[in-house]
Amino acid sequence: MENMSNIRAIESLDEMTTIIKALLNDIAEDFISVGFYLKMTEQDELYKQAGYRNIWEYAKDTFGIGRSTASRFMDINTKYSIRGFSPQIDDKWRGYGSSKLTEMLGLPEEIQEAIPTEATVKDIREAKGIIRETEAHYDDQMELCDIAQEEPQETDWMVELAREYFKDGKEAFQKLLDWERKDPDGSDIARELLVILNPTKFKMIRLEYANVMMTEHTIRVMPYRNHGENQEYDYMDFAKGFEKLFLQEYPEDLKMAAGDLYKRVYDEPLYPEMETQEKVSEKKPEKKAPASVKTEAPKKSEVKKEPPKEPEQEVKKEPEEQITGQTEITKDFPEYCPDNMEVPAEITEEEEIKRAYATRRLYMASIQAQEAAEYMAKVMDKKMRSMRGVSFAALGKEEFWTELLEAEVDKNGEEIECVEQCAN
Repeated sequence: MENMSNIRAIESLDEMTTIIKALLNDIAEDFISVGFYLKMTEQDELYKQAGYRNIWEYAKDTFGIGRSTASRFMDINTKYSIRGFSPQIDDKWRGYGSSKLTEMLGLPEEIQEAIPTEATVKDIREAKGIIRETEAHYDDQMELCDIAQEEPQETDWMVELAREYFKDGKEAFQKLLDWERKDPDGSDIARELLVILNPTKFKMIRLEYANVMMTEHTIRVMPYRNHGENQEYDYMDFAKGFEKLFLQEYPEDLKMAAGDLYKRVYDEPLYPEMETQEKVSEKKPEKKAPASVKTEAPKKSEVKKEPPKEPEQEVKKEPEEQITGQTEITKDFPEYCPDNMEVPAEITEEEEIKRAYATRRLYMASIQAQEAAEYMAKVMDKKMRSMRGVSFAALGKEEFWTELLEAEVDKNGEEIECVEQCAN
């Protein structure tokens, strides 16, 4: 680790420029250092040696990065480096990667502290959106309205959370209902619920009168002003809120079809595509001729003889692919199933986790070794081209591979979340 006396000895702009350019070529790991040396250049006014008016003009002309990007590098260093002024990242923030740390900037301290390394860029971005919406709604102009309100009524926060969560979380609704039907009583209940409800270990949800932060072990409800105090729950409390909302006559309601339970609360189908298919499949009643109309049989001479048809070969149909999250017919509609209908095997916990996570690491684990090797070669080739080459120093660091393997990808392995660190 470089000591501060050696760093302070840098008095030449050319030397500083060389350092920053080298770090920019390895930006995936050294974004903390880039921010530090930009701060040093601004503090010591080294940019004036080449006639630049300020640090932004120097950064744009020399490295091709705009003011907002350069400022972001410096803010990241202040927030996440050792003591806020060091080329080294603080140990508590290792493993997040530059994209996540960039998104975390500006979030309240208590929320940043609660975000785990497993959280995705999408999770963090959604949390930022919720915080901004709350701040915009509860600004200074709202304060008098808040004071004028009567004492807030007691709210069952877990019921309200279930109502908001499962409105769009239809797949999680089906999974949790299946879990309830198994009536689990083992020691892994908390972990099973976490896999179903919060697989990335971080999620924020906005309710009508509160924000909810879901982390690995707790669910924190943070009411808006004049709507109560902060409260903490666990995932079993959430499951009880689910039961109160959807299984009002427990356990009798567990025998109802999932679609009926869902429609009773939201007045909309759980799976609209299934409802459409059922309507199409309904046969219209055949129209019968009136009794007063007599039909005569055709005369023998009028009947045309058709050549015998050749026997058709039986065509075997491939089984249709199950839609992800679709209601299980054998469970939810047993009255329509024949006695000999084969019941599909239950999804294992490992398969459940693979479906919940969408990281490059889990995608590679789902394909053959040869295919994974070819895929990784293409990823690294693309990575090196986009970053103007990755240094050997970066390839030897744990953080580089953590960010690469934990990046979100789609079903084809293509990265779906990308936060640009340098503007051209």
